[in-house]
Amino acid sequence: MNGPADASDSETGDEAGAKPEWEDEGFVEISEVTGPDDTLYSLLSSNEVDSSSAEEVASGLAAVIQTTSGKPFRVHSPLKPESRYSLTLDGKGRFLKATLELDESRVFHAMRKPDGSIRCWKEDVVLEYKTEAVSFPIHNNLIASVLRAGEQGNLATMLSDVFKWDIDFQSELMAGDRCKILFERRYADDRPSGYGRILCSVFYGRKTGKKTAILFNGRYYDETGAELKRNLLRTPLTTLRVTSKFGKRLHPIHKVWRKHNGVDYGAPTGTPVWSVAKGVVTFAGWARGYGRYVCIRHDNGIESRYGHLSRMFVRKGQIVKQHQRIGLVGASGEATGPHLDFQLLVNGKHVDPLKVKMIRSVQTVRAPLMPRFIAVANNGLARLGDLRLTKQLQQ
Repeated sequence: MNGPADASDSETGDEAGAKPEWEDEGFVEISEVTGPDDTLYSLLSSNEVDSSSAEEVASGLAAVIQTTSGKPFRVHSPLKPESRYSLTLDGKGRFLKATLELDESRVFHAMRKPDGSIRCWKEDVVLEYKTEAVSFPIHNNLIASVLRAGEQGNLATMLSDVFKWDIDFQSELMAGDRCKILFERRYADDRPSGYGRILCSVFYGRKTGKKTAILFNGRYYDETGAELKRNLLRTPLTTLRVTSKFGKRLHPIHKVWRKHNGVDYGAPTGTPVWSVAKGVVTFAGWARGYGRYVCIRHDNGIESRYGHLSRMFVRKGQIVKQHQRIGLVGASGEATGPHLDFQLLVNGKHVDPLKVKMIRSVQTVRAPLMPRFIAVANNGLARLGDLRLTKQLQQ
């Protein structure tokens, strides 16, 4: 790529709304949130953007952030954790565009122009939020179902994040399941521009049963006032599909029947992989068959293992947090394609990750706040057409 990034543009004129020439070509979109140690440069380089392009894009975005904030900002300055970002690459892994949302009013974009230069700008918007609701049945998968309901894929990602301790949206969905979501839609200059918070959601599943999420004081609780957060995540990544389950199978390379001690999640190379719980890294290196391999020891005799990674971001002895990015999906070792081999052990014995029971957090709504919680819950549930879930709390 040639030419300097334009750090002075704002999103005005026809260029910002023009259809990129690559839109009809093959491309890959990555939508994630930043981790504890992420920087502009690490976001790009860890998602397979070549070093020269990563430096150019990061420098352009850093210049715009610094100019608009009036404070020093560099390509290696730490970003606020849990900031949403998206990255689009072409079929050959070359950078096309990126969006970084530091908060609702500070949204930054970078895009490759036809001449190969990078244009960077801050989205100038007048923000307004409106509370809206959507109800939809499950068809093939969560994202397809949300899109079919007329919403954007980001809403599916947000919902998956809310229920990440309760529902495995890859293995537990069934056609005919139903979901209701009460959410904030963000408007920029009177035009829909993404989402704010999910305020309340109810999921009705034949495998999962009824699951409820109510936002209260910045955390999500079920209808009894118990926090949804648990000691273990249901899955270590935003999965696309389960390609091989736990148990005896015909090995795809050696063509012999043997026990499969984990679950294989198929996902594109570069998909972030998270630690399912806080713990200590006991191994991070190359392991025969598994390629780049990470093992983490958790509390209560639990151990998690992650194989076939394309990159690793942790080292032996390092303490990691739950949902911390530890590597990227790949096809290292013995693999027929990019995927994550995920294993869980309890007291040294392999267990099926899709069936293990999550340990509920002991956090509940404190008694003095319960009346307020009931009011918030009933208001949200009423908007979704379900008034019965918190009735038991009022007795």
